[in-house]
Amino acid sequence: MRVSEQTQNQIMEMLRRLTEATGKKDVDAILAFTDPEFRGLGTGIDEKVIGKEEYRRHLERDFAQAEEVALELSGIHIGAEGTIAWVMADMTYRFVVDGVPRTMDGRMTAVLRGTGHAWIFAQLHYSFPAAGEEAGQSYPTA
Repeated sequence: MRVSEQTQNQIMEMLRRLTEATGKKDVDAILAFTDPEFRGLGTGIDEKVIGKEEYRRHLERDFAQAEEVALELSGIHIGAEGTIAWVMADMTYRFVVDGVPRTMDGRMTAVLRGTGHAWIFAQLHYSFPAAGEEAGQSYPTA
């Protein structure tokens, strides 16, 4: 589906705001552009959230466990129809825990909803490629 330049620019701005707020560990800024009925999946076994307040608790927990965080997105693909947009991107998540800097490379998908005044995140999903699954393989090997 062809996405208008205006929609493309608006969604890219929302992604920029997400990465900026994440780097500042600014929970309120992230929630300001989050749908009240937000859904999200993270990489941890218990990282499944339903609703904005549950997302708040999740973000607060994540940010409390790291001295620094940074989210970078690349290879961004945007689709949209009407008031719904979807995003697929590669991500690099950098963080410092107990003074040790680490980097995790993964993927992100998002669904945004147009409110008539702005785009807001309705769903986010962060994932990391399966360990033990080489390029060209469909399943991990033992």
